[in-house]
Formats: sequence, structure tokens, C-alpha cells
Amino acid sequence: MPMDRSLYPSDWEAIATAIKDSVDWKCEECGRPCRRPGETLESLDDRLTQIGPWKGAWLDDLYEEYWDNESGEHGVIPKLGRFTLTVAHLNHQPSDCRRDNLRALCAPCHCRYDLKAMATKRRLKRERDGQLTLDSLVPPMPAGKGGDISRVQLPIGGMLSPEP
Repeated sequence: MPMDRSLYPSDWEAIATAIKDSVDWKCEECGRPCRRPGETLESLDDRLTQIGPWKGAWLDDLYEEYWDNESGEHGVIPKLGRFTLTVAHLNHQPSDCRRDNLRALCAPCHCRYDLKAMATKRRLKRERDGQLTLDSLVPPMPAGKGGDISRVQLPIGGMLSPEP
């Protein structure tokens, strides 16, 4: 889902930059060094060959080889998107900018994190759009045909009974 900037605080860019600076522009999940503002491809390439225990291990992700069968052209394409540092809201609430809810993630790690929570993100979007959720309105119902109570289908949120 595209980022809806209207859900973020007006100083989001400053908050996100502060988080990225605090982790020295490295992914908090995989440790991937990411491109700093204004950093050129060449300086990123140089930095990747010199840093940490990897000694250039990330270079394999920086470029992708291509081969054009018709023209016979061969070369490499830079994949800078893989080295973009983003800031994820762990609870998927853009207005919640507490440090313990924010994590600096490279684009691939952020994507993996968001994919695991797509159902939650869709539900939150529906709620923002004014749709009610049924989990607070309907008690659990037996799953399948016949009303077999041993196969209880829990409402979204996993509560066995509605909140009082």
C-alpha cells in the first residue's frame, strides 16, 4: 500500500532522519549499510568494500547483471533501492512515533516486515475509512457446518468473548 502522508506527523522527515542517524544508516534487522542523503553510487560502492566484517559482501546486491539477447549487450544495473533506509512503524500506526515503535529497516527488510502484516494493515485502512470491525460486535461462532462447538472460529483479535 502506498504511504499516505496525511497520516504522519508534520515533522515526520525530521523524526525519520534522526532514527536513521542514530543507527549510522544501517538496517536494524540485517545490518545492511544504506545510502546516506546525497551519497553517490561510487562513494557507496567504496564504503561497502571497506566496512565492517562484510568487506564488501553487500556488493553482490548493489548491481544486477543483464544480457540483451537481441543486441548482445551485456552490463550491470545499479540496484540502489536495496540500499534505501526506511523507518517502519512496528504497530503500523503512522501517528505513533515513539522510538520503541520505530525501526530503521533497509527496503528489503521493510518489505518483508510489511508483508507479514498485510491483514493488519488492510484492517487498519478499513477502520480509517470508516468501516466497522465485527470482532467487537459479534461473539465467536462455531466454524463450518453443523455448529460443532469444538471448532470455534474466533473473531479478529482472538477474543473469546466481547469486551464488557
